[in-house]
Formats: sequence, C-alpha cells, structure tokens
Amino acid sequence: MSGAIDGRLLNRTELAKIFAVSTNTISTWVEKGCPYVERGSNGVEYQFDSAAVIDWKIQRAVENVAMNAGDDSSKSRREDADCRRAVANAVVAEIGADEALKSVVSRHDAIADLATFCQVLRTGLSNMAAKIAARATTMDSAPEIEALARKETNRAFAAARLELGRRWLPEHDADDEPVGEDQQPPEG
Repeated sequence: MSGAIDGRLLNRTELAKIFAVSTNTISTWVEKGCPYVERGSNGVEYQFDSAAVIDWKIQRAVENVAMNAGDDSSKSRREDADCRRAVANAVVAEIGADEALKSVVSRHDAIADLATFCQVLRTGLSNMAAKIAARATTMDSAPEIEALARKETNRAFAAARLELGRRWLPEHDADDEPVGEDQQPPEG
C-alpha cells in the first residue's frame, strides 16, 4: 500500500486526533518503531507523514495476524477487523481534515454551488430576453440587435461567473475580473 496515499505532515497531537488515540499512545508507537519525518526535541515538535504511519500500522497488523496464526482464529479475525477499522477511521479523519482545510470540496457543496451558478445565469438570461424585447423595436439594424444580445449574454455569464468565484475563491475580488471586448461588468 506504500505510495497509494499522499500523506500530510502532522504533529503528534494532529496524528493522535486522526487515529483517535492519546498523544501518549503516539509516543509509545514511536518507541515501537513508528516512522517520523523529524524527531521532536527542545520546543521542536515531532513531524509524521500520515501515509507512512498508516502503512506502518497496516504492516504491524499483518505481522500480528501472522504471529497469531496458530492461535484462536476468532482472536486473529477480531484483531484484523480492529486494524482495518483503525485504518478506515484514519482515512476518514484525514478526508475530514482535508475538508476542514479546504483542500477538497464536498460533493454536496459543489452541487449547491453549481445550482446557484445556474440560477444566476438563468436569471441573467431571462433579463436579457426582456431587455432585448423591449429595445429591439427601437433599433434599426440586425447588427445593433446582435450587439445588444451579445452584451446582455456576456453580462449574464459574468454575473454567474462572479457568483461562482465568490463561493469557490474567498479571496476573489470582483475588481480583478477581466472584462473582454464584448463584455460588460454585471449591473448592481
């Protein structure tokens, strides 16, 4: 399994939270050979690669099962199940940590944001139709009507793009939005 997961650097407290154990347990693991990136001392915290620790836990569980192969099979199955559960909990905790750190996006958030994008776009396009209908009767040429349609279409897409930017890029600034030759910034 080594290399299958990209690990993150964690300190002792963060690692303990992911595995739902105490920091004393992490210290015991280190004594038993748990891999670390940097040894802690004099105010410098231990640094662990989460993927390396998960691999180490799996390897220890496999060795434990192999050593107890001659023992009661139900004991081995329970230990094996406990190991799989611990690894699964660690992976789930790591995914939760990634979500909390905004490293990944939940599927539900992405769907909600896409729905909002589509709603803003639909509103803009509906407004576009009303504006064109009202103004087209006073226009003299097809190119003039086409230019109005292009301008209003770009305005609808720009408003939807800005809304998506506000949701996905918190540091997003509307003043940084590029305005193309045919584009106009959205109104109010």
